[in-house]
Amino acid sequence: MAALERATDGNMEHRRWARERFSADLLDQPVLGAQVVAQICASAEPGPRAEHLADLLDAGLDAARIAQENGKASGARLIQAMEEALVLARQQGRLTPVHSLLFARLWSQNGLTAPTALVLNSDDVLQSDRSPKGTSSEGEAILTDLFAELTEQAGGDPLTLHTALTECFPSMPPELRAQVVAYSVGRSDPLHADLACFWLLNPSPELRLAAAQGLGARLAKGALGGRIHSKLVFLRSWMPADAARQVIDALLKDALRRGVQTDADKSPWKITEARASLPDGSGAQSIAVALQHGSNRKLAMLLLKQGHGVKDAYAISCRTAANLKSLLTRMTKEVGALKVTSGYVQSAVAAALADGLAQDQPPVPGLIDLVQLCGFDALRPETSSTADLLGRLSGAVQIATMTPKARGDLVAKSDELWERLDFLDSWFEDSDAVQDLLNAARSTKAAEAALWKWLETRRDWWARIFARTAEVLAAAGDKDAAAFAVSSMALLDGANLKKVPLVGDVHTQTMQAWEERSGDNDAKMSFEEVPMESPPAEKKGEFNSYLKGSGISLDWVEGYLTFIVITPKMLQPNLWLPQVLAATSAPLTQTEFLRFIELVMMRAQAISDMASSAQDFAAALAARSTKKKQDWLAGLATAASEFKSAWPKKGMKPEDIRLLTLAGREALTPDEWAELAPLIAFRQSRNRD
Repeated sequence: MAALERATDGNMEHRRWARERFSADLLDQPVLGAQVVAQICASAEPGPRAEHLADLLDAGLDAARIAQENGKASGARLIQAMEEALVLARQQGRLTPVHSLLFARLWSQNGLTAPTALVLNSDDVLQSDRSPKGTSSEGEAILTDLFAELTEQAGGDPLTLHTALTECFPSMPPELRAQVVAYSVGRSDPLHADLACFWLLNPSPELRLAAAQGLGARLAKGALGGRIHSKLVFLRSWMPADAARQVIDALLKDALRRGVQTDADKSPWKITEARASLPDGSGAQSIAVALQHGSNRKLAMLLLKQGHGVKDAYAISCRTAANLKSLLTRMTKEVGALKVTSGYVQSAVAAALADGLAQDQPPVPGLIDLVQLCGFDALRPETSSTADLLGRLSGAVQIATMTPKARGDLVAKSDELWERLDFLDSWFEDSDAVQDLLNAARSTKAAEAALWKWLETRRDWWARIFARTAEVLAAAGDKDAAAFAVSSMALLDGANLKKVPLVGDVHTQTMQAWEERSGDNDAKMSFEEVPMESPPAEKKGEFNSYLKGSGISLDWVEGYLTFIVITPKMLQPNLWLPQVLAATSAPLTQTEFLRFIELVMMRAQAISDMASSAQDFAAALAARSTKKKQDWLAGLATAASEFKSAWPKKGMKPEDIRLLTLAGREALTPDEWAELAPLIAFRQSRNRD
């Protein structure tokens, strides 16, 4: 809870850090979410501190939603803990109507289904400041008052008003929600017709149907209007194939018979620039479109996610051209966005629409305004396979005429991309399913093998990610598009995953992420910094006594430990100690077991110290006989084969590549033996920098 206290200082950068840090803490410890809910409910009227707490709870809900989308149970656990706290607060009488509205806004803002504990009962509604007055019916008075207040707060902007109303919905009794929609759509002024269009994209099928039926009633009264009619022409294709869409389809046929003309909004704004990020490992992608109309400027923002559709869409008004440029620059810096064509933006959004509808999820309502600002009124969902997507790219990236050998060579060369493209750091598997799979493995080798099998089930996913990446790069005129396109083709054609470097990089990064989580110590701690008490000094022949009859020698162990202590990413002892312990010749008592670990750690520390000096290390190698050298090399090679993932490709130097090459060989020439000590010393010096 200390992060919450520090976040109240008003410093925006500090608040951003606190939100990110606390959301991670909430996912790890769901009980914290319940505690925050309880603290907010502790005061009858939420004050500044409650607002700060709500701000961080908002960050936690956002993280929980993303975790759920990415197949992680931590998101559901956090939401469940908070919802149970809300139920308890209501039972104890601490969840006031004001609290319910606050929590309803948080759940709604994050696209989550709010818990029923937030629903106000009829008495709460009727006793509120919006209680009916005069001779109007109670429901009519409540709604009239509600709309008047929120319309004023929204400045008459339909989308802002829609957002404010939608955030109130979770605290309303279900029957009142439908009444709000029916009341609104039945109003004659244009603002409410716009609201009806937004509600056609509501996640709730019941509210979509209520909006569609209300629009049908407007048409019957001759009050639909050509502008709304033109919106419905493209909106019907954005809706799931349910009862609401059937009503809209019937409405459009009836409007045609009645001779209702379409009347599109005023001319769209001019697109001056468009930028798009490359998709991350979860399939998320950001798009920005700079718009100008006379002296007015806006920045349209979109968030698309593979398998989930259009997740966010909104426009930011910019006071000046410099303000607009600053926002674009920030986006480019934060997500590595590239300049793309408006045609690419339309294609990407069309595919995202189809993605969402495949899950019966309409896009966010903000997309309606954005497509009209950009002049994309003809935008329709476009279902296309990965092969179709690649087919559209073939001319742009000049792969259609390549020979199979040329494609194979290009796939092989894609290994170089990892060192140049920072965004690839986000490409790894992080679902609970893959974590459970790796945790169940009995060794690192077994985990690596299990992960390859898992990636086989994800072949289509990564083929799509590679193809979408190629699409962005092609739109940006980047020559790397071809490498991603042929890698996607290789997956679709059933190529061995281990022969597609981009998949190998996904494998490596997934292993790295898993190994970092599996350790108990700080991943940034160097080997020398691991705190250990000073054990008794090793007696002569003591280490060998544990290895007697095991088939391996002390030289083998020291070769193995050498590779362990020089890896760029620290390997936690629980990852490599089992291999050394397996070498002992007989079952050990608890005392013997603990003493052997002490001896191993002391050897590792001594090797780590000596590795810093090329001269000392060379002398130690030279003192070994030919057979002992060969045993040492065998231990080094064993560790090298088990822990390749501890050597990230990004930032690797030529000396590192040469060291790994030598470490993987069964025998070395005299010249190669001479190379080893300087290479090891170079690596160790970089570890300590």
